Amino acid sequence: MENKHTNFDLVDVIKVALKYSKHIFLITLIGMIVGVVTAFMITPKYEAFTVFYIPGNNSISKSLLAENNLENFMSYGDEDQIDQTLEMLNSEVLKDKVIAKFDLVNYYKLGGNTKYPKTKTRKNLESNTEFKRTDNLAIKVAVKDEDPVLAANMANYISLCLDSMRTQIRQARGQQAYELIKLQFHKKQTEVDSILNQLTQIRAQGIFDYEAQSKVLSKAMIEAQTNVKAEEARLQVYQRNKDRLPDSTIIRTEGRLAAAKATYQSIKPTVTNFGKLSGKYLALEMLHLNEQESLANLQLRFEAAELDYKGVISQHFLIEEASIPEKSKYPNKALMIFLFTVSAFLISFLSVFYLAFVAPRFKD
Repeated sequence: MENKHTNFDLVDVIKVALKYSKHIFLITLIGMIVGVVTAFMITPKYEAFTVFYIPGNNSISKSLLAENNLENFMSYGDEDQIDQTLEMLNSEVLKDKVIAKFDLVNYYKLGGNTKYPKTKTRKNLESNTEFKRTDNLAIKVAVKDEDPVLAANMANYISLCLDSMRTQIRQARGQQAYELIKLQFHKKQTEVDSILNQLTQIRAQGIFDYEAQSKVLSKAMIEAQTNVKAEEARLQVYQRNKDRLPDSTIIRTEGRLAAAKATYQSIKPTVTNFGKLSGKYLALEMLHLNEQESLANLQLRFEAAELDYKGVISQHFLIEEASIPEKSKYPNKALMIFLFTVSAFLISFLSVFYLAFVAPRFKD
């Protein structure tokens, strides 16, 4: 008897299964019926999804103002940028925007006296949404809901919210850079204007073009000095020989000497003033050129920062917009019925096996 209970083979198992085949069939049938009822009782859920790529370069100025850089403007984001985007999609800020937009607290019937309605609504939303990276490095946003229209609207709204969040983050940092560069730019503009005012004051005293004026004044000064000396020498010669020369010759020479001296005296103050101011003029002019170049570079940076701050571009490349699904995604009725049927069969078969082969051993 003991040997019969403890030793069995496949034939014994088949015999027992055939002996209780009606029981096994009945339990299996009940399981299948339960599966059918359950599959049709569960409220179906529809899944809507949208697919998009993340741009690789968020800087508008670097993409549009730099030469031959439009390729970067059209490039897709790498894995690190995709991971950062997935973090944004899973953020509480984005969830709260979706909850507020579609009034999900009341939609999930968590209002009234429900404890922790916001937390429970977030969990429900999280269980009905899925964010994942595709094999081609795109991002897929999928939303399941009993209402197919709401599922599509939520998926598209999440995509728009992400675009808005990325834009706000970029503009927030862009504003900081813009304000800093703006301050530097206006400060440098004030310095350049101050230098220009000093140059204007010097130019009002007669210095306009150092090199040209220097040549002209030097030439005029030398000619004036030469003329004075020449006329003085000529007058001395005439005076030594005045007995043999008419008085008119000496008078004309004295007149030319007086004219040469007057010319020299008229030029001398201008040359003296030019010499005093030329050093300061040259220093200011060189400083003005350097500061003007620095101001031009700051202006380029200022314009780039302003474009990054105030410019608005899409922060994702939309590949597929969520549409209203026509067929429910969950539950899979055929799979559910199959699983219930198989589970009932296994339970019934193992129960028969236990009763026929295992339970008698404990009785003995």
